[in-house]
Amino acid sequence: MTGSWRTKLEKLGGEKRIHYSLDRFQEALKDAGNPQAGLKSIVIAGTNGKGTTTLLVSRALQLQGYRVATYLSPHLQLLTERFLEQLVPWSLERFDKLCEAAWPFAEKHQLSYFEFLTLVFFLDCAQNSPDFAVIEVGLGGRLDATNVTNPLGTVITNIDWDHMDYLGNSLEKILSEKMGILRERVSVTTGIEQPELLKQLQEFCEPRKIAVHKSTQVAQHVKEKSWNGQWVELDGQEVFLRNPSSGALKNAALVYLFLKENFPEIDTTVLKKTFSSLNHPGRFEIVSEHPKVILSGDHNLAGMKTLTNVLKELKAQELYCICGFSPDKNASEMLKMIQPFCKEITLTKCSRARGEYAGDYETLARFEADPQKAVQVMLQKMNPDDVLLVTGSLYLVGEVRANWKKEIVFY
Repeated sequence: MTGSWRTKLEKLGGEKRIHYSLDRFQEALKDAGNPQAGLKSIVIAGTNGKGTTTLLVSRALQLQGYRVATYLSPHLQLLTERFLEQLVPWSLERFDKLCEAAWPFAEKHQLSYFEFLTLVFFLDCAQNSPDFAVIEVGLGGRLDATNVTNPLGTVITNIDWDHMDYLGNSLEKILSEKMGILRERVSVTTGIEQPELLKQLQEFCEPRKIAVHKSTQVAQHVKEKSWNGQWVELDGQEVFLRNPSSGALKNAALVYLFLKENFPEIDTTVLKKTFSSLNHPGRFEIVSEHPKVILSGDHNLAGMKTLTNVLKELKAQELYCICGFSPDKNASEMLKMIQPFCKEITLTKCSRARGEYAGDYETLARFEADPQKAVQVMLQKMNPDDVLLVTGSLYLVGEVRANWKKEIVFY
């Protein structure tokens, strides 16, 4: 992104300004000619696993021969990672050109950073007419800027505690916000496991004739697991996943069922290649072997539970760990969860994170404000056989990933 656009986007408030509403954005879309109209979209909401699910669905459709546009959030290193054509990030030239087209609408309607980027994505889709657009919801669903299409399929990955200041202080309220993406007579595939939430979803969907497909009905079995991934069975089909966590398996089962229900023409060979070939940077990503360095952007209690479960399964111990949490997360609880696996922990901050840190944040563990310095100091202490884990936020992972990997590659 050119410097001029970086400055302009900061004027929109950057990632720290959230406008959880659709009023201004819908007016901007109308002025822009409703570029989202007629788009064959697949919309994916949920608490955790949205990004992986979005990428897996996109990869399957791409391998099937379709032209696929993908919209992700957040990005790790470069803003253009949010905009993918055939799972390849846009060029800076393409991004700049679309920004030029979208900027007058952003100024007129006082769009937020995320609204502006979403408009940029829709303008590109209107120009290039992809066969499908696979869209990851940013926050919640009902009032998120992505919730302006008429999707041909929807996914709600799971429901857990996150963004309660916007979505509500109960899981039922959070689910209500996520269900805002649903459309009458358009099926939803879900990984929700809680019986009371499944009942709530079913009661919402029945009068609207929305078929509910539950991934918990897909037989799932782990055959072999290592730091580099896992061999599993989905309904008896053996597939390899590059991520060894239980969350990765649940995401795979969800995508497997979604594709079976919505794209039955995609055969087993394509499905197997989809799972084995997809790389999702920053999600239990091994970026170095000696010492082993793992980047895992688990950013809430549910994500940290998934991470610690896989560390237990892999018999991990004596890890060196750098953690950085967003100010709105329960840092003390997440630190307690990771502590049993660690020899040493350094706590740091995330410059892109929203909000202000609490006064006691720096006292929760040995603290180094600069993530880059925290990495340098930790690596100097380590031997080639040691393991460094960087976790707590995708923002943190994005800040330090360039120490090992300069580019984002999804397959």
